[in-house]
Amino acid sequence: MRYGLKASCILFGLAVVVPGLCSQATNAHEVAPTNLRATHLQHLEERLNSSVEDLREQCRFESDIPTAPPEGLVALTFDDGPDPEHTAKILAILDRYQVPATFFVIGEKVERHPELIQAIQANGRHLLGSHTWTHPNFHDIPSPEQQLELARGIEVLPPDHAPQLFRYPYGNASCFANDYLHSRGVAIVGWHVDSCDWAFDRIGTVDSKEALSCGVGSEYRGDFVGHVASSVRARRGGIILLHEIHAITPARLGELIEEIRHDGYTFVRLDDPRFAPSLR
Repeated sequence: MRYGLKASCILFGLAVVVPGLCSQATNAHEVAPTNLRATHLQHLEERLNSSVEDLREQCRFESDIPTAPPEGLVALTFDDGPDPEHTAKILAILDRYQVPATFFVIGEKVERHPELIQAIQANGRHLLGSHTWTHPNFHDIPSPEQQLELARGIEVLPPDHAPQLFRYPYGNASCFANDYLHSRGVAIVGWHVDSCDWAFDRIGTVDSKEALSCGVGSEYRGDFVGHVASSVRARRGGIILLHEIHAITPARLGELIEEIRHDGYTFVRLDDPRFAPSLR
C-alpha cells in the first residue's frame, strides 16, 4: 500500500494532520551539505554536553554502534539516493570490483526514479533499506510525523526485498521510532566508520569541528581515502557510511575499495550473519 499525502495524510485508515509533511510531498527533497554540517555539529555538541546514559535512555543516537564489528569484514552502505547523477556510476564501480553494498534510499526519490531501484536490484548483489520518505531530522518532528515517514519510506520499496533494513537520517533516532520499526520486524542500521564525504565534498578538506564530529585524524583532514581506510583499520572492519549524492563518493570509490582490499579486508553484505550483532 502506498499512502497519499493530501490536505490530511492518511495513516492506517486514520486522518493524521501533520504540519509540513503533506506539503513536502509535492517538492523534491534534497539533503543540502549545509544541513548535514549543521546537524553533525549539533550532534557533536549534544554528545559533548550530555551523559552517555542520558543519550541512551532517550534513544537519541541509535546509529552509533557500540559493539565491535566482525574482524576483517567491511560492509559498504550508501545513503540519500537514488540519485540520477551518481547511482549508476556507483553501481558500475561496485560491479567492476564485484563488491556488494546496501543502499538506504529516500522514499520520494524511489517514487521518482524506480528505474534506479531496478538497477540496484538487477544483479542480486546489493541490498535495499529505507531512509524514510523525505529525510527529516527525527529530533525535530512529532511522533505521528515520524510514523508516517517510516511507513511511507518502508512501503514504497519493492515488496520482495529482504531483509528489512532502516537507517535514520543524520543518525538521529527516537524511542518511539525504534519501537515502531521493531514492531514491523525492521532492523536499524548504524555505522562504525563515518566517511565524512559530505564535508570532504565541499572543498576537499574538513575543518576542525567537522573532523571531530566524523572522527577524522589531523593527518587525514585533506585525505578522504586515507581517512576512511585508516578508520577501517582502527575498527578492524565495520559498516562504512557513504552518500550517493556527493560527487567525491563515485570519484574516489574505486581507490577506496582498492585501499581497503590492500589492507586485507573482505567486503560482505549486511545480511552476513557475522554482522548481526551490529544491527539493532
